Amino acid sequence: MTPLRALIPEATAVVGMLTSDLAGYILEVLMSAGPMERGVWNRRNFCMQTSGEYAPPGQGGDQSVGVACSSAWAWLEANGLIARHPEQDNEWYLPTRRGEALRSHQELHQVMTSERLPESFLQPELLQNVRPLFFQARFETAVFEAFKTLEVAIRTAAGLGHDLVGVQLASRAFNPDDGPLTDTGAEKGEKVALMNLMTGALGSYKNPASHRRVEIEANEARDMIILASHLLNIVESRRLK
Repeated sequence: MTPLRALIPEATAVVGMLTSDLAGYILEVLMSAGPMERGVWNRRNFCMQTSGEYAPPGQGGDQSVGVACSSAWAWLEANGLIARHPEQDNEWYLPTRRGEALRSHQELHQVMTSERLPESFLQPELLQNVRPLFFQARFETAVFEAFKTLEVAIRTAAGLGHDLVGVQLASRAFNPDDGPLTDTGAEKGEKVALMNLMTGALGSYKNPASHRRVEIEANEARDMIILASHLLNIVESRRLK
């Protein structure tokens, strides 16, 4: 197995690197193992061994390197590139089919560039629950989860019950006359327009995916998820008023 230090010579670079970028290098290290070793990756052993690579002779491993590697390992798992071994305990892993297809940090970077969904564009809940689905290429599921999150946020912020769902829920919450989330200081046309935006988004992007299989490309999914995040920001701002 190629040592991580052969790819990234300095510990400061490892610690300062974005988690997703470091994950690409760790995937490359793991995939450099022979076929027999490839199914027996151990997270704890890898992090300890790698931190030791950067330690001065005679000293213990660099804990900051170990923490960075552990975070990157978790990123690989969350994004469907490695998985827990079905016949071993929780510390043992093996590559998924997607991980096998992306054998180097350059290949992973290319995929992320073509399917980029910037963290800064997303609400925290979408970042945690939707973005990993997107990077696993589960685009239909990611879009459905994004707009389901929006629906739940509207219900919670408006204090409405579970008898209203989807379009009906958004229509009641943003009703221009007495909706709990409508902006009372806005002009009537703006109130109606925002209600239509919320109902249209839920009706167009959440409901079809919940009733039938919908084929969505990466670029379309990215745009839909960013829209969901924007609408979540609006809901959150109304919650605080």
